[in-house]
Amino acid sequence: MEMSPEAEGTGQSERIGCDGSTPAGVCVPVRIRCPLCQEAMDVLCKPGPTDVVCRACGMHFSFDPGTRTEVESEDERSPTQPREKSDLDRWLDGEPIRLRQLNARQRLWRWYRERPFYGGSLAAIVIAVVSITLFGNLGYWRTSAELTWSERQRHEAQRRCGRAESIAAEQSRLAAEKQRQAEDAIAARQTAERRLRDADARRLEAERDRARAEQEQAVAAQAARLELAHQLAQDARQFLLASRLHGSLFLAGESLRVQSQEGVTPDRITEQILRHALALVGQQGLVGHQGPIQAVAISPDGRLLVTGSSDRTVRLWNLGAEDPAASSTVLRAHRGRVSVVTISPDGRWLVTAADDSLAMLWDLTAADPSAKPIILQGHRERIHAVAFSAHGRWLVTGGGGVELRDHTARLWDLTKEDPASTPTVLRGHDKPILAAVISPNGRWVATAGEDQTIRLWNLTATYPAAEQIVLRGHEGRIESLAISPDSRRLISGSYDGTARIWNLRAADPSREPIVLRGHRGWVATVTISPDGRRLATGSFDKTVRLWDLTAADPSTAPIVLEGHLGRIRAVAFSPDGRWLISGSLDKTVRLWDLTAEDPSAASSILRGHDGPVNTLAVSPDGRWLVTGGGEIGGNNDHVVRLWDLQLDTLLDTARFAAARELSGQEQQQLLLEAARRSETPR
Repeated sequence: MEMSPEAEGTGQSERIGCDGSTPAGVCVPVRIRCPLCQEAMDVLCKPGPTDVVCRACGMHFSFDPGTRTEVESEDERSPTQPREKSDLDRWLDGEPIRLRQLNARQRLWRWYRERPFYGGSLAAIVIAVVSITLFGNLGYWRTSAELTWSERQRHEAQRRCGRAESIAAEQSRLAAEKQRQAEDAIAARQTAERRLRDADARRLEAERDRARAEQEQAVAAQAARLELAHQLAQDARQFLLASRLHGSLFLAGESLRVQSQEGVTPDRITEQILRHALALVGQQGLVGHQGPIQAVAISPDGRLLVTGSSDRTVRLWNLGAEDPAASSTVLRAHRGRVSVVTISPDGRWLVTAADDSLAMLWDLTAADPSAKPIILQGHRERIHAVAFSAHGRWLVTGGGGVELRDHTARLWDLTKEDPASTPTVLRGHDKPILAAVISPNGRWVATAGEDQTIRLWNLTATYPAAEQIVLRGHEGRIESLAISPDSRRLISGSYDGTARIWNLRAADPSREPIVLRGHRGWVATVTISPDGRRLATGSFDKTVRLWDLTAADPSTAPIVLEGHLGRIRAVAFSPDGRWLISGSLDKTVRLWDLTAEDPSAASSILRGHDGPVNTLAVSPDGRWLVTGGGEIGGNNDHVVRLWDLQLDTLLDTARFAAARELSGQEQQQLLLEAARRSETPR
C-alpha cells in the first residue's frame, strides 16, 4: 500500500494502526518509508509524535499517527457502521435525490476525466515538478546526510585525535615524571655509592693505619726479641769462654729458639756455640767397642744402627729407643777386625766383612739377629769392599792381599735357598780390590783397586764373569767408587789426586772420561748427592771439593770447602741435599750448608771425638748423623757419636742437658739478665 501525499510529507505509515480504536497503552508495529531514501522500515506506533532515524541514510524525521486526514476506504469501515444509501437506492426508494457536493479532489478528478489531455499534461507537469522537487530534496538530504556523516566523522576523528593527543601528552608527562624519578634514583644511588666509596676508603685507610701500627709494633717487638736473641748468643759465648758450659748451652739454645720462632735463619755461629758446648758437657755417645770404629751403617727405616770395630765385634743399636746408648746387641763371629758393614735395601740382610777373609750374612728380621749367621766363604784374604744391588738380589764382595794374591770379587745370589753356595767369581784384577759398587738399575757391577783399573761386569749377561770392560786412566790406586742415582755416571777417586767421570750409557764406557783435577793430595772418598746434581770429593789435601754434574763441563769451577786441619776420611750428603758432611783426621766433623750462597763460608764444626773420624753415615730421615772415631798418634777414640741434624730436636737435647745442672730459677735469672742488657742502649 502506497502512502498518501500527506503521509509522504509527514512520514506517516502506509497503514496506520494507531487510530484511536487501539486500546490505550498498546503499541503495534507500523511500516513506514523514509522521506529521503524511501527505505521501508517498521516502527512501534505510539501516541504522539515519534522521532525516527533511517537505517540506510541516517536521516532524522518525525512520525505522528494522529495527523492522518484522508477518508478510509469502504473496505476499511467498521462492519457495525451503517452504510450510506447511494443515489440509485434513494431513487428506487422514491426518495428525493440531492445534488452531491463534491470535494476538491472529486472536482479535480471530474475535471481530469472531462479534459484528459489537459489533465494528463497537468499531471505530467505536476509529476515533473514533484519529481524535481523530490529529487532535489533527496540530493539535498543525501548531501546533507553525507555532510552530516562526514562532519560527524571529522568531529569523531578530531575527538579521537584530541583524545590521542591528550593520552600522548599524559603518557609524555608520565614518561617525563618516570624519567625524572629515574634520574633522581640514579643520582641518589650515585650519591649513596660515592658515600659508600668514601666510607670504604676511610675504612681501608683506617685499616691500613691500624695495620701499619700493628706492623710497626710487631717489627718493634720482633726487633726487641731478635736483640734479646743476639744478647743471649753473646752471653752464651762469654759463658763458653769462662767454661760455664751448662749456662752457655742453655743461653745458646734459647737464642736459637727465639730466632727460629721469629722465622729468622738460625745464626750459624750461635749453633756452633751450642754444638760445642753440648760436646763438652758430654755429647751423646754409644760406648761399648774396645777398638777403633771402622764402619757404620743405618737401616732403611732409620731405626737400627750397625757399627763394626777393630775389636772384631759388630754392635746393633736401637735409634728408636729413648736412650740408644742404654743397650746394644753384640754380634761375635769374626776372627779379625771388622772393616765393612752394609745393610740390604730391603732391611733384611746385614753383611759384615773382616780381615779374616770371611763375609757373614745376618738376618735382621729374625727374632734373634745374633744367631748363627750365613758364612760366605771363598775369599782367601782380607775383604775390603761389599755392595748390595738395589733390588736386593745380588751381593758382591771384593778383596785381596799380598801373600796369596786372591784379587777376586765374588757375586752371591741372595734369592737362592743357600746364598753361600756356588758364587760367581769375577777375575781380572791383578792387585787387591779396594772398592765395589752395583748400579741402581742392576746392570753393572764396578770393582776397582790397587791395579789402577776399574772393571765393569754386566749382570744382565748370561755369564757376568765372562764379560768385563776395563776402564783405564788413573795413575794411582782407586779406593772409592760411586754411581749416580740414574745409573748414568760412574765416579772414581784415586791416589793420583784426580776423580774421573765415566759415562755408563756410552757404547764404550772406557773412552773419554771427564777428569776432575784440582786436589793436591790423594782422593780418598767420593759421593754423589741424592738428586744426582752434585759430586763431592774428599782428599788428603784437607779440602772437600763440590762439582756441578749438571754443568756442560763439570770439571770447571768447583767449590772448594776449606777448614779441616787434617786429611778427609769420609764425606756424605744428607737425604734432603742440604748438608754436605765431612769427617777428618783433625777429630772434627763439619756440616757445610749447601743452601747458603757460599757453602764454603757456612760450615758448622762438630767437636767431641778424641781421635780421627774414620767413618760416618746419615739416617734416611735426615735426623741423625753417626760418626765413628779411631786412633792416631796415641789419641784413641772408640766411641760412636750421634749428632742431631734437626734444629728443633737439637734444642730439646740442649735444654735437657742444661737442666741437669741449672734449676728453673737459675735459667730464669739468666734470661732476665740478658733481657736487661738487651734493653740497655749501646
